[in-house]
Order: sequence, then C-alpha cells, then structure tokens
Amino acid sequence: MFRDAVRDFSSACDHVVADNVDFPGRFRVKSMEGAPGILEMIWSFSGPDGRATWTWTTVIVGGASQPAVMWRRVGSHRNSARP
Repeated sequence: MFRDAVRDFSSACDHVVADNVDFPGRFRVKSMEGAPGILEMIWSFSGPDGRATWTWTTVIVGGASQPAVMWRRVGSHRNSARP
C-alpha cells in the first residue's frame, strides 16, 4: 500500500514544489509536533494502518539542486515519530 501511495505522493510533491501549493488532503501531510522539520504522511487509518515520516532534502541532478523527500520511518501509527 505504501508503494502505491508513494507514486501519487511523488506527483503531489512535484506539484507542491512547482506551484507552491498545499498537499492534497488525502495525504494528511502535517508537521510532527516537537520534531522541527519532520513531516508525516498518512495514507491509511484502517486495514492496515499506514503512516510515514519524512523530511525535505536537496539532491544534485545534472549539476542542479532539486528538492527531494527523504523517508525516515514507514509503518503504522504505533511507530515513534522520533529517531
């Protein structure tokens, strides 16, 4: 389920960066409380529960820097938000 969600999430990230808009509500993206710079994306609350934490980073592609997502934890809501 995560792999399916990531395909759509990746397209949403491109749109967020290019057009300076918010993430679509279906991803439930929000900042983690007490963890500056760390965000969470929820793709399912039921059967099975699905949540991932991530942060923005920068990668170099063809000599140019581009924003990218660095996944931190993938699992359920039981996962701790802190490393």
